[in-house]
Amino acid sequence: DMPSLIFMKKPQAYTEFQPLEEVLIGRCYDNNFIDSLDIPFTKQTRSLMTHLIDETEEDYQTLVKTLESLGVTVRRPSKDAYVKGMGHHLAGGYLMTPRDDQIVIDNKIIFGQWHTSLGKGFALPLSHYKKHFLPDPVFKKIDCSSIVRLGEHIIVDNNEFSNRPKHVEKLKTYFEPLGYKIIYTKTHDFKFKNKLSHADSVFAILKPGLILHGAEDSHYSENIFSGWDYIKVDPEDLMKRSLNFQTFLSQKKGYQETCSYAFEDKKYNDEEWFNFLNSWFTSLMGYSKETYFDVNCLVVDESNVIFSGHNPIVFKELEKRQINPIVCPFRHRLFWDGGTHCLTLDLKRKGSRERYL
Repeated sequence: DMPSLIFMKKPQAYTEFQPLEEVLIGRCYDNNFIDSLDIPFTKQTRSLMTHLIDETEEDYQTLVKTLESLGVTVRRPSKDAYVKGMGHHLAGGYLMTPRDDQIVIDNKIIFGQWHTSLGKGFALPLSHYKKHFLPDPVFKKIDCSSIVRLGEHIIVDNNEFSNRPKHVEKLKTYFEPLGYKIIYTKTHDFKFKNKLSHADSVFAILKPGLILHGAEDSHYSENIFSGWDYIKVDPEDLMKRSLNFQTFLSQKKGYQETCSYAFEDKKYNDEEWFNFLNSWFTSLMGYSKETYFDVNCLVVDESNVIFSGHNPIVFKELEKRQINPIVCPFRHRLFWDGGTHCLTLDLKRKGSRERYL
């Protein structure tokens, strides 16, 4: 038994959809860390920031409990990784979105921010896989959210602001000798306005032959996915289902267009709060207008997919295809600009390396 136990101490992921066994889930800032910063809170802004952070962690806990109920082992970075003077700053949610800068390919973990405290903050809870880290400096700033694993094929997005040729050449060096085929192509033709946008914000592979994607007139590499089934997500549907978001967008004039101060709870509809965010927290917020949150989902297996919000139109289409949609709310996704896929990193999936193309 002992040799097999040792053998299993490897990360493993060949696809986005084979049965999930182990996952890393991000972590928000806590209020002690926020209060340690030199930021002039008022009673109102401190109260709302406390609510925001507490509600975010509550939603993480819902995701943790849901995955554990499905038999998935969950790991998380420590809140102690948020330490002043460690070289990081308040940007991009820091430890909230492990998907952006890490990816498991075969039995290796690639780190795109190994050179920063961000990478080290995510590496610590993965120390049991330390022998399988690939902290290669060439992978610096690789866009892991724009890499799709599809069995024998690794599809790397080459859209503007995405992965560079040097990243692809290094991937080939490591993985082609193992029998992988690296495809470097535009995975989609969605025209992003924001350079931090990722491919997983506009499409997802739910199982062989099925793509969930944004309803723009976008194409998804027909030379790769020719003949596949598509489910489209209507971005306007989010606004129809979220009156406060709709109201807020009409009030947004005058704020930086690169940020999306959008909250579904009316208690955040406060001018002092918006001005405060605009002065101190713009680096936290992404461009959520270019994220299809109903697409940014986590496939637990080919029959179960976790979403951050309820979408009856999409869910009806999924159920026609024998897929069970599971909602784990992420109430502040429009603020953090992160969906369930962003918030997680699959470390281990069952199954062998198959050929799908």
